[in-house]
Amino acid sequence: MLTEALEGLAAAGGSAVVGAAATDAWNTARAGVARLLGRGDSGRERYAIERLDRTAGEIEQAPDEDRQQLRDKLRGRWTGRLEILLEEHPEAADELRELIDRVRAELPAARESWVQNNTAEAGGIQYITQGGDIHVGRGGRSGD
Repeated sequence: MLTEALEGLAAAGGSAVVGAAATDAWNTARAGVARLLGRGDSGRERYAIERLDRTAGEIEQAPDEDRQQLRDKLRGRWTGRLEILLEEHPEAADELRELIDRVRAELPAARESWVQNNTAEAGGIQYITQGGDIHVGRGGRSGD
């Protein structure tokens, strides 16, 4: 059973993988995750690279209107894989943390964190993020 901190780390890793697809950060994410999942076994590392390349290909080929839903699904898959890694190899946590930091540093600002705006009851808005910061200011409408 993973601690909350390791679950959060796996989720941040899943977000980093999906967020890096089709950006300049992809090579860093791809190589780092494959190395982590391979754990020194070249066959497992090649298999991880194949999965990572499928992920990037699926995102790139998805129609714009389906892309966010696909990213959410793929992020869940990568989070699950990284949770298994951390259950079996908790010593990999620092390496994963460092990889996430490197990937985030290379990501375009728009993909550093994933923010979803959801309409809440009574017309309120919820801001949900997978890492990063949210800055919310008052709108310019009168009465705000």
